[in-house]
Amino acid sequence: MDLICHLVDSNPVDIRPARRRRHWMDQTPDAYAYRCLPLSIANTHGWEIFCPVAFEAEWNGGDGKDDIRVVFDGDDRAFGNRKLESMVASHFGCGILSFDLGLMITTSPGYDLWVTGPVNEFKDGIQALSAVIETSWMPFTFAMSWKFTRPNLKIRFEKDEPFCFFFPIEHGLVERCDPAFKPFDEGSDLERQYHSGRTQRAFLDIVKKMKGDELSPEARRDLERMKFQGWYRRGEMPDGTVGGRDHKTVVQPKSFERAPDKNTQPE
Repeated sequence: MDLICHLVDSNPVDIRPARRRRHWMDQTPDAYAYRCLPLSIANTHGWEIFCPVAFEAEWNGGDGKDDIRVVFDGDDRAFGNRKLESMVASHFGCGILSFDLGLMITTSPGYDLWVTGPVNEFKDGIQALSAVIETSWMPFTFAMSWKFTRPNLKIRFEKDEPFCFFFPIEHGLVERCDPAFKPFDEGSDLERQYHSGRTQRAFLDIVKKMKGDELSPEARRDLERMKFQGWYRRGEMPDGTVGGRDHKTVVQPKSFERAPDKNTQPE
């Protein structure tokens, strides 16, 4: 599938494959948050755009465009052929801060783009807004917007801090889904695997309750390790059989490559 970034500006913002690590995940005991494979996969499931300048912004609580004040670091007032004041500004009012990306992204027919803030990352006082854009035909740039959640609080974005995250999705897929509630088919493999996994996990709690203080420190550590049984990470069912045949433990998007200049003649 084609994913093309059309350069509108002489100095486009920096786009990279999304990062796996998160500071708050690093700070969990033994960095256990990374044992949750769905979290780690989501962190890297697309591309991030990084802020070209450092600045502070503050919202006074009003609905007007001028109710957000943006102050940039340094003396430079431009990035490429754009003024900084047009790159990061309040275009809509109502406490919404928008980033002009200076580029247009297009996808192959049948695919849209999901655009949001950095996944599983948080910023006090401001929240990234999410959007689905029909990039297979839209001939224009789009903005990445954040909504202040508290007035009179200075929000800071550092240079090279990610502020946008995007990935392609199939157009109209949600509407083609047929959602339904259904009980387990009695005796099915799905029901058997579910109850097997549930029983194994419940066993650990039963041992703790029965033994209590009798458990040695080593036994307690072993039980804690057993809590993370790793079936999903290994792509296995609770009984050890193969689960997902196309199971992924890592997602590595490709980097955007700069196309050769058509006006450049070979030597």
